[in-house]
Amino acid sequence: MTTNSIKWPGFLKAFAIIVLVAGVLASCQKDINSPQPMADEPNNEQAAVNQARALEQTAPAEADQQAQALGLNDLQNRNGSNRNIVQIAVSNPHFSSLVAAVVKTGLAGALSDPSANLTVFAPTNAAFAQLPAPFNNAGNINGISNTAQVDFLRNVLLYHVLGAEVFSNQISNGRSSAVTIKPAGSSNDNTVYFSKTFGLIRVNGQSTVIAANINANNGVIHAIDKVLLFPTATIAAIAIPNPNLSALVAALVKTDLAGVFTGSGDFTVFAPTNAAFAQLPAPFNNAANISGISNPAQVTALANILKYHVVSSRNFTWDLGILRQITTLADGPGNKVTTILGFNTGFVKGNDNNNFATANPADILATNGVIHVINKVLLP
Repeated sequence: MTTNSIKWPGFLKAFAIIVLVAGVLASCQKDINSPQPMADEPNNEQAAVNQARALEQTAPAEADQQAQALGLNDLQNRNGSNRNIVQIAVSNPHFSSLVAAVVKTGLAGALSDPSANLTVFAPTNAAFAQLPAPFNNAGNINGISNTAQVDFLRNVLLYHVLGAEVFSNQISNGRSSAVTIKPAGSSNDNTVYFSKTFGLIRVNGQSTVIAANINANNGVIHAIDKVLLFPTATIAAIAIPNPNLSALVAALVKTDLAGVFTGSGDFTVFAPTNAAFAQLPAPFNNAANISGISNPAQVTALANILKYHVVSSRNFTWDLGILRQITTLADGPGNKVTTILGFNTGFVKGNDNNNFATANPADILATNGVIHVINKVLLP
């Protein structure tokens, strides 16, 4: 079964802006100061591969340990045919923040409906505790009186709910997505994205399913360790105000590519920081120099290198595989980057880089894609 119609609660304030889109520079012609391969530390490929291989054992085991500590395995093992979603949540004290949010937003009736057939991604109390007040615990949630905050919380909860029952084995290996029951606002702000690797499911790149398939008589619950926050901004809107991405933004403006990331779409952007650009020779080494480029050949080359940092589909770090070759928007034939998966981070290398760049922060969700901030410019 496909997962393109799944839904459920996410929540809370829109993420901080952090980063945007595409790599930068180098030129096809060495006689116009094109950047050359950078000399950096010894090749780190084997270390990154070893780290990725270790996650095959450690990541699922850590998720299971969390589930056991919270008593969620008991819920999985019990026959839930005589209890609805709300009753199951109420039965475990580690869902008290979720229960408070459901009551506060008036959703208890809908999630108790015996005729419903829902999938709920249920954040634990520890997940809510990562949010700012008043959304961080049951007591504060019970005390919310601001109508706008209640409305926001309701939309976040709806972002965690799918309108059909979907068990973990029905979520495809690799990448998939599902539409939640949250009312649509901006483009793709009611879609959740699944990454299933080594049997472990992550949602929107950052939230892990720590206990799957808790069966209820009106659906199924998957417990997660982070609240899902729906995106509210495009890649461009996230990147432009970020001072650490000013060189990237200058390059996008210089090459007339900024507009690509202001509208709808579904991109992955590996976004080099200013420090990454500073490793390159002038005029590609900072925002001011990039803005001053007038040579048409350099502008053309810069545009192609920016495209070399962009993939035409969403790839979260849990999707990056181990030495996977991903085709970018750059001109072929040398338009693939090599990637290595990670847990809350990842690694990517261009054809002419000596070393892998590290994505950190990674998995920044936008309405039109996902951003991974990297510490090196990728060279085709």
